[in-house]
Amino acid sequence: MDFMPNPTKAGVLTLILWWLFLFGVLSIAQWRSKRAFGLPLAYALALSLIHPIGALPYALDFYTPRSQVLLDNGSSVTNTYTGLFVALIGFAAFVTGVVIRPLFFPPRDLPPPRRLHPNLSTKLPHTLLLMSIVFFLFISPVLRRIPSVGQLGVAGTMMSVLALVLLAQQAAQKGDFKRMWFWLGSTLMFPLVTITFMGFASYGGAAAASVWAISYRFIKPRIVAVLGLALMLYCGLTFYTNYMRERTSIREKVWGGGGIQSRLDSLRGILDNFELLNLESQYQMETIDGRLNQNDLVGKAVLYLQAGRVGFAEGGTLYIAAIAWIPRIIWPSKPNIGGSGGLVSRFTGQKFAEGTSVGVGQVLEFYVNWGLTSVIIGFLLYGCLIQYLDQRAGQGLLTGDLWMAVKWALPGLSLMQAGGSLAETIGSLAAGFVFIAMMQKFVFGRYYDDGPGAVQARPHPNRMPRGSKYPQSVG
Repeated sequence: MDFMPNPTKAGVLTLILWWLFLFGVLSIAQWRSKRAFGLPLAYALALSLIHPIGALPYALDFYTPRSQVLLDNGSSVTNTYTGLFVALIGFAAFVTGVVIRPLFFPPRDLPPPRRLHPNLSTKLPHTLLLMSIVFFLFISPVLRRIPSVGQLGVAGTMMSVLALVLLAQQAAQKGDFKRMWFWLGSTLMFPLVTITFMGFASYGGAAAASVWAISYRFIKPRIVAVLGLALMLYCGLTFYTNYMRERTSIREKVWGGGGIQSRLDSLRGILDNFELLNLESQYQMETIDGRLNQNDLVGKAVLYLQAGRVGFAEGGTLYIAAIAWIPRIIWPSKPNIGGSGGLVSRFTGQKFAEGTSVGVGQVLEFYVNWGLTSVIIGFLLYGCLIQYLDQRAGQGLLTGDLWMAVKWALPGLSLMQAGGSLAETIGSLAAGFVFIAMMQKFVFGRYYDDGPGAVQARPHPNRMPRGSKYPQSVG
């Protein structure tokens, strides 16, 4: 390689330690910001799961892949080190974007507090949680069958993430830490629900990780926040390795049309053969290597491109991402986006079995356009974008306008897809804003005295100033 040292196990460990340092820098920036919501931390955690954590097996002296699948795929310390090196550069650019955006584009002064119905603060989190359950069970399955609107259902289910964040934060503000940990612990339901109804743990695991990462910003003392996040990661990886061992039998029940009881029974295999995460377990490390190690694909793409076996995309994937927000129902002849698997195969030369889910990830997709240049610029801009949405959401928290916080944070959650394609991410971002606009117009806008369709609500007299129709929001 002409732009990095020779790959070694010690080198992999060094890159992981540098990643932890950058995560610490980002954490301090989020802790010090009065207007932060926590979205940059959520993305940083999502990126960390598939890069430094995915590379962890190759930092262990004993580990060498032995399974036939990994050997056939050409998994190696060279690929992992190469991919992690590029990812670290991208992560450094992302952190830089988050930190410098307020310096060059300082946030505007806070507007005067808006007059709003107290239910937007007291009942909004529970309302969001209830609405997300309704979307998951009834509305989203219907919307998925309608072209161009399926992502609206996904946005509806993602309200549960923000509901738990707000509930945990409210409990922390009241000093009710028992209830705060209850709401954070309830995130265990996310992977259990998605496994039971969909046969996938990744969706629920990502939602749970987002709740913990965002909440990590307001948990005090800070050492408790760090230890809590570390414990969550350990428990999450323990659950993941046990789930992967039983995944085939679980999916047979779920996809075979079995009843709820049959699906729940299939989960018992996880408990019957439960094993704690063990860094000396060959099976567990191969599970992490085979399913979480996105560095392997990035490294293969770097080597494939440098060997001249394929040319750079030169903005081709970015163009597809730029038009992804336009529904096909409006633009029937829109170029076919295709799946992540095809993009990965094109730039790595690796073929995948039909039906295999392969995420391209932001690191790989940025790199295949113009190399390290597009990685640096891409992640710098990505950090600025997430920081912008984060500060707008944080402004809502600061003024007590929780719906304002949700309006900006919910679309921001679509940017947490660190392992997905940019086209999918931009499409989800657009759907998130459309969903929020609909909720604003038809549901929550009426709870502002200056909003469309303002209602003559009569909140509890103890929650409103005398002589005022609406209480001032808490600043």
